[in-house]
Amino acid sequence: MSVNDDAVMSGSDSFWEVGKYMRTVKRCDNGYQLCNHLKRLIEERSEIEKKYSAVLSEWAKKWNNFLDKGPEYGTTQGAWRGLLTEADHVADLHTNMAEKMMFEVHGSIKVWQKENYHKSMMHFKETKEFEDNFRKAQKPWGKRLSKVMVAKKEYHSACRTEKSTANQENNARGDTTVSQDQLKKLQDKLRKCQQEVEATREKYNAAVNDLNGYNAKYIEDMTEVYSRCQDFEQKRIDFFKKTLFQLHSCLDLSVESRYSQIYTSLHATIGNMDPNKDLKWWSTNHGVDMAMHWPTFEEYSPELQQISKRGKSNLSSADGGIMITGIRHSREDSYGSYSNEPTSNQQQQQQQQQQQYQPYQQPNYNTQTSNNSYGAASNSAVDSPQTQKRLSLGGEEVDKTGAGYCKTLNPFGDEEEEEEDDSLRKTVPERRSPKKDPTRFASA
Repeated sequence: MSVNDDAVMSGSDSFWEVGKYMRTVKRCDNGYQLCNHLKRLIEERSEIEKKYSAVLSEWAKKWNNFLDKGPEYGTTQGAWRGLLTEADHVADLHTNMAEKMMFEVHGSIKVWQKENYHKSMMHFKETKEFEDNFRKAQKPWGKRLSKVMVAKKEYHSACRTEKSTANQENNARGDTTVSQDQLKKLQDKLRKCQQEVEATREKYNAAVNDLNGYNAKYIEDMTEVYSRCQDFEQKRIDFFKKTLFQLHSCLDLSVESRYSQIYTSLHATIGNMDPNKDLKWWSTNHGVDMAMHWPTFEEYSPELQQISKRGKSNLSSADGGIMITGIRHSREDSYGSYSNEPTSNQQQQQQQQQQQYQPYQQPNYNTQTSNNSYGAASNSAVDSPQTQKRLSLGGEEVDKTGAGYCKTLNPFGDEEEEEEDDSLRKTVPERRSPKKDPTRFASA
């Protein structure tokens, strides 16, 4: 007869009842699941710490950018940055905390699970072992309990039958319609029922005594298996206690020397705020203590004048040097050097001036080209290196005749060009039209 037979009815919720050991067996499986839940708890807390660290770092970056571009300055800005430095350092600590929880605590749980729970196809070997041992220890006692329950059922049934027959016999005695033979049959039935009651009572008592006689052995065997379950569970609880202490050491930043140093440094940074120093800095850089180039009397200088008419050129000196406002030169600068020695170009000019006083000679029209003495002199003068006059002003050279020379920089350029044109017209004689010789052309 099986211990789980319907005839065996549990009278209470006690561990000693048939099949109630399954809660203890189930606890073994629950331990494995609790390890998984604890790992999940650590994973979620690690994610929270990482997110908190990321938010702190982003917050510090945002306000550092504000301080880089904002109006705060001096030691007060340093105090602001001290708060942001604290956030960066705390973020680093929380990142380390998250990593430590995962590598040390989370990893140790996985190792312990692997060492203490050996999973087969359908269940854990430890759970199966506990269940089989409980079943083996309870089976003999369960059989005796089944006999007790059967004997109890038979005894109670015999008692009900005996009581019913006794009532019928008692009613037949007071009824005159019942014959003596019927009454005698009821009395015989009653005696048989009473004998059945006595027999079932003895059987029931024997079953109960046999069960109670086996209780000690049953308790011993069940306790032995239960103790092994308790030892296994104690190992799990001890491991969880150790694991939670490890988790505590990861979470407790009060024992972290770097954590206390962060706030010691922050306190010192805030203490370094100096209003007088900040106000002095402001006065030096933006206030009454700034340097000033006060205006002074300046004598008129014709060489350097402020460009007023030619506003298209916005040239300025970034380092406070001299700005070119005007360039003035003489007519001789366009035709020669500043040396007193005559050059080949000057000699050509003198020869041209002497030719204007010689008598007029008939030009030769047979020549292919007519040389313009003035044009040749002018071109040779321009092409000569002597005329490439460079003026050095403020450490910079200005090419008057080259590509780097800009006429807009000389406010007197138009006037000088007109003067040069007048002087050239005076020096160059007017060309007379030659008289035509009809006979010459006819002969030709």
